[in-house]
Amino acid sequence: MDTPKQWDDFAATYAAVQRESTLPIETDVAAALDQQFPLAQLTVADIAAGSGRYSLPLAQHAKHVLLVDWSKQMLAAAKAWLDPHQLDNVAYQQQDWLQLPAKPLADLVFVSQLPTLKASELLLLERLATHAVAINSQSQQHDHLQAIAAAKMGWPLPLSYQADPKRTVAYQRLLTAHHRHWQRQVFTYHRQQLTTTTELLQSFARPFGLKQATQLAQALGAETAQAPIPTTITYRFELLTWPVFQA
Repeated sequence: MDTPKQWDDFAATYAAVQRESTLPIETDVAAALDQQFPLAQLTVADIAAGSGRYSLPLAQHAKHVLLVDWSKQMLAAAKAWLDPHQLDNVAYQQQDWLQLPAKPLADLVFVSQLPTLKASELLLLERLATHAVAINSQSQQHDHLQAIAAAKMGWPLPLSYQADPKRTVAYQRLLTAHHRHWQRQVFTYHRQQLTTTTELLQSFARPFGLKQATQLAQALGAETAQAPIPTTITYRFELLTWPVFQA
């Protein structure tokens, strides 16, 4: 999705998925930032804030939080999420962050799970901050049974658009090349859930037959391709922070 209109159309679905997540990554990241800075003395700009998942715990710690997103409907979803908490330290701005004026927007600029953020754009974020920049990225999403199925089928594991370990490596290399004193904190979560062999095979987006599905199910210890089987999914996030110095 490359336009605000596309994100407007996806906003309701995206917000619902975010609300259903059982990972406490947003509260853990906010607590980590609060311990490092602390946030009570800082204003925060949540860039590409989406439906406000991270903005809520940030606002509960920080002096003030500005949600910036280029999608009007995403910000509407965020407002609907934050309003019941009766916070008086949040504001909203509909804007493509790359088109923001090159001047400070807040003390701390925060970006989370923005797959389109390029390493070459990190220094642009510095123009918006007076104190520091923080980037939270997902670097792993590993499904135990999916990996077994891939090995048995001789198929490559499907790539996760959201979870890309190369992205955080590229960020670190860029910051190091520009002599930024960055810090890294890793958050890892394990979640067990039920799936079926059919769902596993469908995740590869490749054609498969009933015979293949049945054989794989039996190899995984299930009687049929529709029988529920437990799997463990591992999620890893990496939080990069570094101070900025305005001339």
